[in-house]
Amino acid sequence: MRFEIVTIGAELLDGTLVDSNTSEVASRLRKIGGDVIRGTTVPDDSDAIRSALVRALESADAVVALGGLGATSDDRTKQVASRVFESNLVLDEEVLAHVRSRFESLGRAMPEINVSQAMIPQGARAIHNQSGTAPGLVLEDDARLLFLLPGVPAEMRAMMDGYVIPFLEGRGLKREGEERILRTTGISESALAELIDPTVRRLARTEVSYLPNLMGVDVRLICGGHGASDASRTADRSADRVEELLGRYVYARGKEGLEEVVGYLLSMERQTISVAESCTGGLVGHRLTSVPGSSDYMRGGVIAYSNDLKKRLLKVRAAALREHGAVSREVAVAMAAGCAERCGSDMAVSVTGIAGPGGGSEDKPIGLVWMAVASRAGERARSFLFGGAREAVRVQAAQSALDLVRRVLLGIEEDD
Repeated sequence: MRFEIVTIGAELLDGTLVDSNTSEVASRLRKIGGDVIRGTTVPDDSDAIRSALVRALESADAVVALGGLGATSDDRTKQVASRVFESNLVLDEEVLAHVRSRFESLGRAMPEINVSQAMIPQGARAIHNQSGTAPGLVLEDDARLLFLLPGVPAEMRAMMDGYVIPFLEGRGLKREGEERILRTTGISESALAELIDPTVRRLARTEVSYLPNLMGVDVRLICGGHGASDASRTADRSADRVEELLGRYVYARGKEGLEEVVGYLLSMERQTISVAESCTGGLVGHRLTSVPGSSDYMRGGVIAYSNDLKKRLLKVRAAALREHGAVSREVAVAMAAGCAERCGSDMAVSVTGIAGPGGGSEDKPIGLVWMAVASRAGERARSFLFGGAREAVRVQAAQSALDLVRRVLLGIEEDD
């Protein structure tokens, strides 16, 4: 079955948001044997939306359109789709009751503008929205099948997994292979491919793809077999072999984030942690505390952006700052040690760097970051030179700091 994915929203074209929905929908469709032939992005313009939907419905067996289902004037997808299917919008009382109850659960009265979210094309089926107000919709006639889903990623995922995939499986699509995801960090996509490509080519019924992002590279393995159980065994064997090759760079299988892995290791070791951050401004602490149950191991932290606070709160010596500068091994180690003492934690991680766009020099360029971990086992420090704009440097630094903690907890030595 051939699919086209249409994403709708000016924010996807002007750089405000990055479209992650297309890849997520495509991945889910592929798992059940779907063939995604095209992905298209259009602005919140009625003519552009209509043109994209008409073309997609003509060339694909089914279309998944994402976005433009809200209650504001720039949300036009539903209205355009109703015209494409030559249908009128009618009030769905059940949907209206759900929208109203969502607002009431938040202690607020529903604005009248939200009544528009209960107006659906006549003959369409509404898909329940568990975490929002905009319902998804299914429009179908003899030759065309269109799914309209919210652009909010969490709402989209719930509808894809809870309705769209079961609906398509009921139409005869079936899982053709088993997927395994290996999450890596600290290694580039090209270096990773160089390590595993020769082996993967020899693995039976295994396809590999690389999904890079600022925090690392996910390795996706799609494995076939003679039936579901055989495919599952093949996938496990292939994943085991690839993980063996990648070693210390793999931090998880599946969708776990590095903060979850670190939290698990801290819990298993019955250790507590604190954070001392400068250029990351709290990103490391934010990620650690985003994990449910993190109060069992997270003590707290210090955001010491100025040298004065590094001295007063973290006991960094003035001589170290003067002789080596704030972005240095000596200061990173002192920050971590001072934070562990100040917070009463078993270990602490520190980050200090130059995120840019200014502040760099020939000796210490923009993107240079030092980080350290102070623990019962001693101190370990590393430096990195990250590329990209300010936020990219901060994101990469937070990920690398968490990975340094992981390596210390697991006793993994530094890279050669």
